[in-house]
Amino acid sequence: MEYLDQLGLLAIGSRLKRLSDIIMTDGNTIYKHSSIDFDPKWFPVFHLLSEESPLGIMEIAEKLKISHPYVIQLVKGLEKKGLILNLNDNNDARKRSIQLSEKGTVLLRELKPLWNDIQQAMEKMLRESNNPLFTAVIQLENSFEEKSFYQRVMETRKERMLANVEIIGYTPENKHWFKTLNIEWLEKYFVVEPIDEKVLSQPDKFIIEKGGAIIFAKVEDEIVGTCALKWKEGKTFELTKMAVTDKAQGLQIGKKLGLRILEVAKELKAETVFLESNRRLTPALSLYRKLGFIEKPNPYNSDYVRSDIYMEVKV
Repeated sequence: MEYLDQLGLLAIGSRLKRLSDIIMTDGNTIYKHSSIDFDPKWFPVFHLLSEESPLGIMEIAEKLKISHPYVIQLVKGLEKKGLILNLNDNNDARKRSIQLSEKGTVLLRELKPLWNDIQQAMEKMLRESNNPLFTAVIQLENSFEEKSFYQRVMETRKERMLANVEIIGYTPENKHWFKTLNIEWLEKYFVVEPIDEKVLSQPDKFIIEKGGAIIFAKVEDEIVGTCALKWKEGKTFELTKMAVTDKAQGLQIGKKLGLRILEVAKELKAETVFLESNRRLTPALSLYRKLGFIEKPNPYNSDYVRSDIYMEVKV
């Protein structure tokens, strides 16, 4: 078994590239054997121009779904061989109109029978292998048009990492992450205020010992997020100090932390949980609303300069 066989779909790009190289190499041999001076990689542009002319570079790129620079490269090759004419557009001097030259039109008559031979040979090979490869390739291309390969891999990665998110409680061993993650977040969006420094440096004193709680999000043995529930008065608690490191953004870790901290609030017999935030933090506010928080007038004198919105939820 070849090594690429062992890799399976992980090596599909390499396998398709190797297949393309084989077809292109044999294609060159076929044209040379037929005494035709033609490069197989020119085929899509040349064939398109044989059916639709004149066309501009951008029109060719859009119709063939290939990059603008690559179209220019192919056009230069065809132009060098005298197979196309690259003319000024009468309506716009900045644009070029590309069409087959007289030499290209003559060559086309030689190419058409050979292209028919190539197509029939390919169809026969696929019938013999009983493999609907062409249909599969089209379906794959259509799938990538609907959603890119990059997007699909990132979504799969997100699902994997999200499935591995573990919510854990506060311990002396992970205490330093509470401050580290929050300082990282604060310095990115605001400044570290005196109240932040005080609470983050002594979470036991200001949160745990007063009946509150701190939780963390852990992914593959790494702490990537945190938030706290701080007792305010009676059965009212504050959701505070939520922070998720940049490299773990987009994994809905904030949502997992929020859902869990509200469960903790119920366990602590809380009736109301509130938070203070800033209107600049649109994604965060959207998350809070999804968790059930509603904006209300702030009944307290805020400890934070950055705070300009108060929200609460009944638990």
